[in-house]
Amino acid sequence: MPETKAIVTLLSANGAAAGNAASKDAQSFFNREGSLGWVESQDGPLVKAGSSYERLRDAGIVPGQFLAVAAPDWIFNGQQEFILVRFLQVTARRDGYSTNCELHCRVMGSCRINPVNGQLSYFAGLPGYSGLMLSPTCGCHVLPEPILRALLALSGEVGEAFELGHVRWGEHIGQHAYTAPVAMSVNEVVGKRTAMFGKTRLGKSNVVKLLMQGVLNATRESAHVGQLVFDVNGEYANDNPQDGNFSIASAYPERVQVYYLSTQPRGDGEFLRYNFYDIPDRALAIFSELLTPSVLEIPEVRNFLMIRFPALSALKTGRADDSAAAFRKLCLYWTLLQEAGFEPGEAVCAAVAARGLVNVGFTQGLRMAAWQAIRSKVPPPIPTSFTEMTEEIRVLSAFALKYENDPNLRVGRTELFDEEDRVIQELLCQTNGVGPYFLRECLQFHSANASDFLHDSLRALDTGKTVIIDLGAANERIVRYFSRIISTAVFQQQEHKFITNTLGGRFVQIYFEEAHMIFPVEAAGKNTTDIYARFAKEGAKFGIGIVYSTQSPTSVSYSLLTQTENFFIGHLSSDIDVDALASVQSLFGAVKDDILQFRLPGYMRVLSYSRRFVLPIQAKRFDPRERR
Repeated sequence: MPETKAIVTLLSANGAAAGNAASKDAQSFFNREGSLGWVESQDGPLVKAGSSYERLRDAGIVPGQFLAVAAPDWIFNGQQEFILVRFLQVTARRDGYSTNCELHCRVMGSCRINPVNGQLSYFAGLPGYSGLMLSPTCGCHVLPEPILRALLALSGEVGEAFELGHVRWGEHIGQHAYTAPVAMSVNEVVGKRTAMFGKTRLGKSNVVKLLMQGVLNATRESAHVGQLVFDVNGEYANDNPQDGNFSIASAYPERVQVYYLSTQPRGDGEFLRYNFYDIPDRALAIFSELLTPSVLEIPEVRNFLMIRFPALSALKTGRADDSAAAFRKLCLYWTLLQEAGFEPGEAVCAAVAARGLVNVGFTQGLRMAAWQAIRSKVPPPIPTSFTEMTEEIRVLSAFALKYENDPNLRVGRTELFDEEDRVIQELLCQTNGVGPYFLRECLQFHSANASDFLHDSLRALDTGKTVIIDLGAANERIVRYFSRIISTAVFQQQEHKFITNTLGGRFVQIYFEEAHMIFPVEAAGKNTTDIYARFAKEGAKFGIGIVYSTQSPTSVSYSLLTQTENFFIGHLSSDIDVDALASVQSLFGAVKDDILQFRLPGYMRVLSYSRRFVLPIQAKRFDPRERR
């Protein structure tokens, strides 16, 4: 194992003097009188130490606890050193009236205490002096409280820290039996890939809230990190009784923007909606994503979705595509939307009012023939409002389909309505039994007052806000759609900043719940240009970090697992799941039994970017009162 190093300050609150005291404490503690027993054998990373029932009973150690193997004379370059081990189990045998015990431990690395500045250094792997474990003065010791706290404190990454919880060696240990806090640097999360695995109702979402809160608190002044949260279950956008009737959104109202898909927006929240009238050039591509597969198989629908409409902005310019034919096509599209029940917005009504149907090829002869044939009356004045326009389009469409050879439908040798226009007209008039009502599946995603949520979300992220996309009650297809389009927009913006050298130390942290829907196993290696594959491989370069959570590590892409720096592991019930973790991070192999056996809400095994050993913690509850 390559050697890694992490630095933490030992009792930093009291400065170097405390460091000297802690160093002296370590030297005095690692003596024969204070040991649990003497090291008897070593087999690679496995160590055995002899002890007695009385010593173990008085020490109160439990499997999983961190211990130290050291001797008082292990002073190298003026620094006290010791080997960090994890207590695995104890074996015992009765010998007359006494009980002889053996402690079985596994080496996790080595540590060094600097007596000058009170710093504790951690090195992964077996040290070069590990053979000294068999020296007569070498014993196994409970870690002194100051050293344990230093070990559990920040390691490696400089930056503001937030508390995750407290060390907890096992499920059977009372939650407050050990009070040594466990902290994490914001810099270990931002721009990194973090995984949350564990069965449902065991605290994954609570830990996610702690990460979000830690980033919000740490960046309250710099605002250099924006957070994007895909809230599949509505846990972060909506108040929860277990969080004191608060949520991330309500705890930080001035720094969180929420978009709601199905529930009524609260506070300054907005609906996650499109105004399909305003985006004719993009609407059909969106319909193709939102309509159900059975509807997409209808030939008339497929033909409609192949049409390409001009942008609404083209009507306000002098470009060539701002023509009578283009405006006629848009009027047909708008009429189809209204017939399906979509409410028009101010922009499209203003566009119609400003232009009306003047100079779009509807001659007075055509209008007279159409209105008399379809409505048996003379035509009204040329339309100048949206409602008048849609009525005119209905009449002329019905006429064009019923009297397709009428000479009024030609301008010279050119047909007034082309093949694409005819496709829309047939839907309007339900010629083939298929009307505009298939679009009603998308009605829930429309609002006449919708804002450009993509643009607004990117702007909010760029100013260090947290954007929550509440997708509660949405099906998997809808979750995939909104996740992909927003993620793609974020990636493109960050990539552009990287190319133009304007990142400026700004990051975006993205949170994915139900990650098996976003990073499925079957997608691994099939499309390396997929946006999520690029997140895993290139995200860090562009200042993008991701936090993804799901129940099983085998349900997500293996390539993503191999790129992940931080792991939070709750209870897993399958050997296959733990073996999958151990295949990408061998350290999980040593705690396999714990992961399979211990099932307690908030009990996590944490392997972080710079702390290169698995640490069992009891995560604290998210507390909105800790906002800064």
